[in-house]
Amino acid sequence: MARRRTEPTSLDQRRSRQGKTMLLCGIINELESASDSGLLSFFCCQATDTSINNATAVLRGLIYLLVDQQPSLLSHVRKKYDATGNPLFRSVNIWVALSEIFTGILEDLTLPPTCLIIDALDERIEGLDLLLGLVVQASSIYTNVKWIVSSRNWPIIEKKLDATT
Repeated sequence: MARRRTEPTSLDQRRSRQGKTMLLCGIINELESASDSGLLSFFCCQATDTSINNATAVLRGLIYLLVDQQPSLLSHVRKKYDATGNPLFRSVNIWVALSEIFTGILEDLTLPPTCLIIDALDERIEGLDLLLGLVVQASSIYTNVKWIVSSRNWPIIEKKLDATT
């Protein structure tokens, strides 16, 4: 199904130690308290924790919170799991599998307006290019999904996200 393009991805590009995470926490709190805000999923990257400083962890976290809020979306995870089993989620192809699950969720006709937030893209994320590519692609296709991402002014991030404008 073709959908028209939405507003460009938001990008908070403050320098280091300028309160980007606190600003996003405030936004998240406001969105959570709004009764008509739809779904909200967020992920905070952290360079010092190797279990969460990669694109796969970001995607896994976003999917988890979406499914937790709308359990019917679990069908997209289940479909992939039933086709390949648990080893898929531990293989080198996990990014591909999670990307397909995530795309299926975004294409789901029952998905209400959704806000996806990723904090600290500049935290030495393994697979950053894959993640940025997915954000750019999804923000240009899915009109019911809004993105907010934060990062320091890194040219590679700016260049990739500028493709959304």
